[in-house]
Amino acid sequence: MSQDASPCVGICEIDEGGYCIGCGRSADEIFGNTDSAIAAADAVTDVLKPLPGEPVQSSD
Repeated sequence: MSQDASPCVGICEIDEGGYCIGCGRSADEIFGNTDSAIAAADAVTDVLKPLPGEPVQSSD
């Protein structure tokens, strides 16, 4: 399997032990560090430009 290939088999359910019943990865392996993921998402939205005709919103 190449490094970019995902082991996901489309059965995404985390069991009581914290592992996916489909691919066997932990929730952290699947979703990553949630704190950094939120920070990354916030960073992306900081650089997005509004669509033409959309009001500009301040990110106080």
